[in-house]
Amino acid sequence: MLQESELIKRQARRINELLTLIDFVSDGVLVTDENSNVMMINKNHALMEFATRDEIIGKSIPQLVDEGYYIELKPVELPELKEFLLSKQSVSFEMITKLNRRILSTTQPIMDDFGNIKFIVYTSRDITEIKRLRNELEKEAYLRKLYQQELSHTKEDEDFFVSDSSKMKQIIDIVYKVSQVDSTVFLTGKSGVGKGLIASRIHELGKRAPHPFIQINCAAIPDSLFESEIFGYEEGAFTGAKKQGKPGLLELAGEGTVFLDEIADLPLPMQAKFLQVLQEGQFRRVGGISSIQLRCRVISATNQSVEELIKQKKFREDLYYRLCVVPINVPSLSERREEIVPLAEIFLRRFNTKYGLHKGLDEDVKRWMYNYDWPGNVREVQNIVERLAIVSDSDLIDMDALSRTHVKIEETADYLSLEENISLKEASEKLERILIERASKAHKNSRDAAEALGISQATYLRKAHKYEVQEQD
Repeated sequence: MLQESELIKRQARRINELLTLIDFVSDGVLVTDENSNVMMINKNHALMEFATRDEIIGKSIPQLVDEGYYIELKPVELPELKEFLLSKQSVSFEMITKLNRRILSTTQPIMDDFGNIKFIVYTSRDITEIKRLRNELEKEAYLRKLYQQELSHTKEDEDFFVSDSSKMKQIIDIVYKVSQVDSTVFLTGKSGVGKGLIASRIHELGKRAPHPFIQINCAAIPDSLFESEIFGYEEGAFTGAKKQGKPGLLELAGEGTVFLDEIADLPLPMQAKFLQVLQEGQFRRVGGISSIQLRCRVISATNQSVEELIKQKKFREDLYYRLCVVPINVPSLSERREEIVPLAEIFLRRFNTKYGLHKGLDEDVKRWMYNYDWPGNVREVQNIVERLAIVSDSDLIDMDALSRTHVKIEETADYLSLEENISLKEASEKLERILIERASKAHKNSRDAAEALGISQATYLRKAHKYEVQEQD
């Protein structure tokens, strides 16, 4: 009897010694029986951060999941857990605790003499910090590439920011004021007017300038990829996802600015999700469980009529009002003609440097540029100037080079022929007709057109009738 009692005491001492030893292991150690009931756990196991040994020992792994000790397992699902654990193979999987600690766990089954599972030993390592560092490194790599792109374009963009017209001076004043606050800005205007440049300038003038400026073209990202690009995704969120997951553009922006260009092309389901993000100020990665704080500023832009899209139920009205605290309409280049020639000369200087040229613009070409309506706005100016720089045979780009670029010049042909044999009266009438036509196109009504020309409304209407110009009223 004494021998049996001494044997029990000796076994108890060995168990205590074993518990003491595994407490010195830096990784977490947990041992279950063949039914996944916990028999032993060391102090470095993640579960010990919010539970005691007495609370854990005796419970099964599925029971711990049911009670919320673990809130997610990857790649195994809970219904498959028991089969997964009893596979008699060494397997690894991730478990996330209720304190959002990410644990990489490896199981090793211990067999008896008959080949049946007797114990399952779990060794686990907290990889939360490793995941965080990996995400940070990925962010840094992306942002380094982004900053390099920004540095290569910043000086050029500053050169292209011409504000010689009264309309653009008013916009610049608004841009400066809104850059000092965090209100959402909604930019409208035709394609190529420089909405992206305005958004960039708002960012550069404000306190967020040291942080990233990320431009997202909503029309260029496929609907199926939009959510993962914007919000990011966790490992295994979908087929083809990176093993370590990926941060989204909202996350990468940090305390910078996100510019949503072509916002009207945002799919309706994404409009609802983005509205929720703006309202709650937080979002989750695709397949993620933890929320990420939205810290960036949001600027949006479109070349479409949002009011019309709202009527057609293609754009959410509540999202529009959330995005449009400060609306800014960027006028077309035809409404700020004072900037056309300066812009063309800036572009020409850039292409002279790029291609090692020494080209200049003939006065007739400048006059044509001033009178052309530029439906493609600033982008069209850039394209035509580059074309002219390449095709012109001499250092002075003349009308012959212009005609060889296949540019339509008939709209201003009368004006360009004023220097030929023509009477003063005929020249005056031709110029007057061009100015009346141009004012009619540029303004919504005869009152504004007359004011722009510096004449009375009655005089404008009389001359419009004389030249058979269709009035806007």
